[in-house]
Amino acid sequence: MTTIGARTYMKTHKISGKQLRFRLSAELDALLDRAREARTGRTAKTLVKEGPLRITMVALRKGANMTKHHVDGQVSIQVLRGRLTTWTEPGAMDLAASDVLVLNDGVEYAVSARTDCAFLITMSWHGQS
Repeated sequence: MTTIGARTYMKTHKISGKQLRFRLSAELDALLDRAREARTGRTAKTLVKEGPLRITMVALRKGANMTKHHVDGQVSIQVLRGRLTTWTEPGAMDLAASDVLVLNDGVEYAVSARTDCAFLITMSWHGQS
């Protein structure tokens, strides 16, 4: 990860310079290793937490789940590696690496790993600054 400008990426996950850059492949490998060893089969790392924006990388071991939840804002799920199934109000949808699913404000969703997988969840809340 690199910052442009005089400031650096803070532990608060705020954008403190003009840009942030992440090398997702290195983050991804480490996170998948942690998920494989975790009792729950899952782990996550928040990359950005700034105002209404959250970007979190999630890794799941095959068979692991994220239970149903929702965000008061829009959500995207971008699969980086592996395959997963999402459940939303319309039903189940299988996603694979390079797929992106975008959910409207307040849509409930759950995720289950069909293989070891990693994905980015990007969220934008309303009314946050």
